Amino acid sequence: MGKEKKQKEQNSPSIIERKTGRLIQEEEYGQKAIYFLYHHFLGRVLLKMIFARPYFSFLRGLYYNSFLSKKDIAPFVEKYGLSKELLKKNYQSFGAFFSRKEAVYLRDAGKENRKENGEAWKEKLGEKGQARKRAFYATASGKLLAYKIDQEGKIIFPGNENKGKSNPLPLEIKGNFYSIEKILKAPCPEFLKGGTLLVFRLSLPDYHRYIFPARGRLLRTKKIKGRLDSVRKEAAHFKAFSENKREISLLELEGMGKILHVEVGAMLVGHIHNRMGFKPSFDKAVECHKEKGTECCGEKGNIQIGGKNHLAHCFAAGEEKGYFSLGGSTIVEMLNEKIVIDEDLFENTNKGLETKLEIGERIGYGKA
Repeated sequence: MGKEKKQKEQNSPSIIERKTGRLIQEEEYGQKAIYFLYHHFLGRVLLKMIFARPYFSFLRGLYYNSFLSKKDIAPFVEKYGLSKELLKKNYQSFGAFFSRKEAVYLRDAGKENRKENGEAWKEKLGEKGQARKRAFYATASGKLLAYKIDQEGKIIFPGNENKGKSNPLPLEIKGNFYSIEKILKAPCPEFLKGGTLLVFRLSLPDYHRYIFPARGRLLRTKKIKGRLDSVRKEAAHFKAFSENKREISLLELEGMGKILHVEVGAMLVGHIHNRMGFKPSFDKAVECHKEKGTECCGEKGNIQIGGKNHLAHCFAAGEEKGYFSLGGSTIVEMLNEKIVIDEDLFENTNKGLETKLEIGERIGYGKA
């Protein structure tokens, strides 16, 4: 009876598509293999000794970045219903196909990633009222969960932040139970308290490049070494053997204040490639990128670290931040209370549903 109930839960819809409101069930690539690795004793031993090790991902990467893997592209496109136009492009390997670059258009909530939607949104931003508020955009395509951060820095379900005592939420990312302290390897910063935490889950069919969610400056970065466990749902109820590798960026968004943006690597390569020359410590800032004829973010872009001036990298809303190599991945964004996330994303999370959305669509705004 218990086995039948578990199977029924696995087969029930757990994702809502934002632009249609349709409930869908995600079909995972290699679903049976991942279930075996996380739910059987022998599988867990193999996971610990081999599959979650960086060298295994490196060896898999050698194949997927070779011309031998080209034959895997067409079956993958067919299996997941991706655009047939992708087959007309001469990708030299499956890895090149997976990390492909596509045009990203900033647009209103629920709109598809198309140029005409982006142009319509630009016109709407010039109108009076709600549309003129500073937009906050989805950093990636994938499935989103939205939580609140209480005044003690604990992750909780939305709606519970003003009810006095609240039980901390055992947030799971790639099979690990996380708190903000565990993700950051440091206490929760004061500027995040009372804010929001977003989890973007990118499965294999999703577009694996990501953008900056608004205009601003990149102040500091930090890399945390770790293993490469799975992003799959089959792994979600098993506490993995160690934490995944990740990169943390401290961003200051124009008119919205500071946020933390965290990329988390995953099994089957899952390497993180950020466009700027990131340093492995928060102790140094990266070089400022200035637009022609303008000051960086309206300022000179200087920040102070340890009493010394450094130049901060400035970016535009929608500018590409980086991409993941082959593998499912996760991005966690921790936002301050000045950023208001759309209510439907919280409502879906409370119902146990992930919200399927696309990179560049508006998911919130910065309040004055």
